[in-house]
Amino acid sequence: MSLSLHLAPESHLLLVLLAILAGRKGLVQGQQGDGCGHTVIGLESGTLTSKNYPGTYPNHTFCKWELRVAPGKSIILRLGDLDIEYTEDCSSNSLKIYTSSSANSSYGPYCGNMNEVPSTIQLTSNAMTVEFRSGTHISGRGFLLSYTTTDHSDLISCLDKGIHYSQQSFSKYCPAGCKNVTGDVWGNLQQGYRDTSVLCKAAIHAGAISDDLGGPISVILRRGITLYEAASANGILTKTGPLSEKRMQISKDCSGVLKNRHFSASSSWTEKNGIGELIVWSPDKANVSSKGHPWAWAASSDNEEEWLQIDVGERRNITGIVTKGSTNNGYNFYVKTYKISYSKDGKSWRIYKSKNSKEGKVFEGNTNDQQLVRNNFIPSFVGRYIRIKPLTWSQRIAMKVELIGCKVLQRIRQFGNPRSSKPLPKPTGPPTESSTLPDPVVVEKHTTGFNLMVILIVVGFVVIISAAALLLCLYCKKRKTGPRMDCSFIEVCDKSVTKQNCQRGQLKPTESEIITYTSEEGSSRNFTENDMSEYAEPDIIQVGITAQKTSSTFKPSVDDGYTIPLVVSHYDVPFSGKDHEYAEPLSNPEPEYATPFVEQSTEPEQSTKKNVCIVKVVPATPEAL
Repeated sequence: MSLSLHLAPESHLLLVLLAILAGRKGLVQGQQGDGCGHTVIGLESGTLTSKNYPGTYPNHTFCKWELRVAPGKSIILRLGDLDIEYTEDCSSNSLKIYTSSSANSSYGPYCGNMNEVPSTIQLTSNAMTVEFRSGTHISGRGFLLSYTTTDHSDLISCLDKGIHYSQQSFSKYCPAGCKNVTGDVWGNLQQGYRDTSVLCKAAIHAGAISDDLGGPISVILRRGITLYEAASANGILTKTGPLSEKRMQISKDCSGVLKNRHFSASSSWTEKNGIGELIVWSPDKANVSSKGHPWAWAASSDNEEEWLQIDVGERRNITGIVTKGSTNNGYNFYVKTYKISYSKDGKSWRIYKSKNSKEGKVFEGNTNDQQLVRNNFIPSFVGRYIRIKPLTWSQRIAMKVELIGCKVLQRIRQFGNPRSSKPLPKPTGPPTESSTLPDPVVVEKHTTGFNLMVILIVVGFVVIISAAALLLCLYCKKRKTGPRMDCSFIEVCDKSVTKQNCQRGQLKPTESEIITYTSEEGSSRNFTENDMSEYAEPDIIQVGITAQKTSSTFKPSVDDGYTIPLVVSHYDVPFSGKDHEYAEPLSNPEPEYATPFVEQSTEPEQSTKKNVCIVKVVPATPEAL
């Protein structure tokens, strides 16, 4: 007997999804025994430890884990730590791994420490069994083991730290179950994490992966900072840490703060202060950025029926939430645990669940009224309305809230028909749960090409401006350090020539202005052979009625009152090897003042005839005086 079914493509897809969901139950067989420690078994990865790890495992215990991944895939194991007391043939304490009930397909038994066992074991099957036995022993931490499929050959241990890697950027795969494994984390998502932090726990704190799923992470190593501040996120409280050589930046998409358009609540508490005034702790005070009294939203009653609702204005991809308490020491109000519901239209509501759970996920909230606590939604969801339902609290239900997420890119339907863009209606009735599958989430990402183009444009503009400024500075410097100086409209002199000498050079007579003197004896004298600079004339400044001499290079007269203590004459001072303080008079017997230049006649000399001289008087200019 045969039965054939003709289903639409949509129905066929739904059946496939239901089959996958039904088959997930058989993928993981669980554990048995009294020697099992921390155990997280996921669909693609997990973590196992011996009892009391990293403390000493107890005597005479046994634990057995049976694991199975999806068909067609193989398992890869990573031993993060092994410290089992050594005995001959590992007969008393041991770790053993085998892929079937047959003892021929086994690995181990292992005992001793990590130097005696392989750190990575790759199986050829999609199922395995792990057994741990302990007898009488004195010490030993036991073991820590993680697994995943061979699709993720870059699997690391929950104990790996940033200092174990030297690459500036790298990607690794973290197994599920690292949250409660021993290891410290310093820093936060905004600052980065100290490189001595354990990688996978830091990634859970950053919201890059969830503890029950694990997943790939991308890390960039940057220069360390002076102080790492503590923060609480996803159930992990980091520590305040000192300066380190490197810090880790863990990539996280869609992590912007969403603008909350409207708050509403099931009720609001009305407080009566000391002077009888009524103060309402209304929902509009639930924004993290709000300040002043009242300090937060508070419910009028303390029961699990209270809720706080946020409207973000349009459908968004919601990836996280940040909560805070009353933020005032006089009111120690805060929510310890809560659940989340979300809706696209305000009518049909869904309770947020973990990927492998049928029950609504319980989020860890605040431990005091001051600190911000972040929880990430992995996987994220699309919605416009988000409701927070407190489960436990301190003194009174009160909180401040901030949502994290980004825009949603609309998918184009088949045949090119886009989704309707009509506005979503506001909630009108009580929330109801729905079991429909959520729409696929598309995270908006910025293209790196556009960012690179903007950076290149800015850098090019800065380079052009810098080059122009440099050329302008060189031009100004060249003008300032020019070797020549314009003394007049006729002649240009070097700067090394003083203004007075420059003017004297301009007053040098031409050949037509040269005067020739002759003597009756027939001899003539050419005065042009003596340079004008050989003679110097004291400068005289006319002040009032009398004239006063300025400083000169000539020896002052005795009438000027110049005296030297303990010597009769200035020239009696012993010679020190240097030049005299004042210049000696010129030994030339010619007159001290400049005489007119002479020009010899070109006519032949005649002893019987006197030469005729033409004298041309040139009046002195005021500047030459």
